[in-house]
Amino acid sequence: MDALGAVLAGTAGAAVFADAFVLQGVGRARAPDAAPVAPPRAALLLERLALALPAMDRARAREEARVRRLKVMRQMPGLLDILTLGLSAGLSFDASLELYCSRFDTELAGVFREVLLTWRIGVMGREEALEGVAERLDVAAVRRFAAAVSEALAFGSPLARVLEQQAEVLRDEQRSEVEEEIEKVPVKMLIPLGTLIVPAMLLAILGPLVAPALGTA
Repeated sequence: MDALGAVLAGTAGAAVFADAFVLQGVGRARAPDAAPVAPPRAALLLERLALALPAMDRARAREEARVRRLKVMRQMPGLLDILTLGLSAGLSFDASLELYCSRFDTELAGVFREVLLTWRIGVMGREEALEGVAERLDVAAVRRFAAAVSEALAFGSPLARVLEQQAEVLRDEQRSEVEEEIEKVPVKMLIPLGTLIVPAMLLAILGPLVAPALGTA
């Protein structure tokens, strides 16, 4: 449970305790055979808490998936570079992938370390394992990588050049995303500039000029 869930749970618990305390006092004043009074505020808070927790869990899962995709996108160029160097040096695809997984301790390296083991022990084929990784990570660059590897290994086409081109395209995409974020910064600065900085500057400049006039009025 995250911080917001803990706050909601604490609020609901406090409300239940308060209602129970009030009802205890009311129960003492009521007749012994009278029907107990239900705590509406506590019940309402508990109901809202029960409805809010699944939504918070889904939002947290979406945010974790988004952060994971961003990490994978940043780590993909390094994977493609190592595979390209390994293939250019005469290593096989499996040996090049093992080289990357053994040299790097990233989330992407951990995923491919598990996948490499699955097709080595014969749990599934290489193409099926790569497709499974692409579906699990849900990143377009990983899908392109899996398709290129499967096609090259099936038809015997050179893979190093394809991976090198994919790395260049991926870096261009990342550079474009960074440039877009930089271009959005001035627009995002308009809100604090208009609501905080400009009024403070006007107050600092016009305040000494207006104060004497108001004092003599």
